[in-house]
Amino acid sequence: MNKRVLIFLAAVLAVASLMGQVVASEASKPQMKTRMEALEPFIVMGLEAQNAMEGEAMMEAWTKFFSYYEKLPEPVDNNYYGIYYPGEKFDLSTMQGYNYLVGMEVKDEVKLPEGLQLHKVPGGNYAVFEYVGPIHEIGNAYEYIYGEWLATTNYKPASMEMFEVYGERFKEDSKDSVVEIWVPVQKPSLEEAPQDGDIQEGKKLEK
Repeated sequence: MNKRVLIFLAAVLAVASLMGQVVASEASKPQMKTRMEALEPFIVMGLEAQNAMEGEAMMEAWTKFFSYYEKLPEPVDNNYYGIYYPGEKFDLSTMQGYNYLVGMEVKDEVKLPEGLQLHKVPGGNYAVFEYVGPIHEIGNAYEYIYGEWLATTNYKPASMEMFEVYGERFKEDSKDSVVEIWVPVQKPSLEEAPQDGDIQEGKKLEK
């Protein structure tokens, strides 16, 4: 995965990641496997873009992050993360004010080059969607998740970090490319049986 690919990816995601403001149609339903995970907390070193759903903030974050690449401490693996979370100016009524962090996982409180930061993803219950297909069609995945899937399951979105994982299976615009989309959810009540299987314990990110 090179810098050119990631810049292209960020530009697509700036348009495609609609954060729950879309309604799915059956014709756009993507090819995806779904599983439930109980995620353990982990730390990401990266670069933050504030109010990232506006303009080209996400693309700029990817570009700047890779300008630090040679100076980065050793990461846990070769996965790249795009993490969304509400900023200080987040407005629930308009879904504006999301921050976005580009980075890689590290084990401990490592020392970083000036300009980067550490972000702790707190963990929790997640629905994990394996989107398979060209990256320019990933918007269909968000339409399905925040439309049909949430409407037809007993899970509800939780106010935590949502993130995407780009690992070795990511192949840009190949029909076989895989991106994992991790969506935080609230467990169903005891009276409601999960429709996508039991939640598994432990963090299982793609390798």
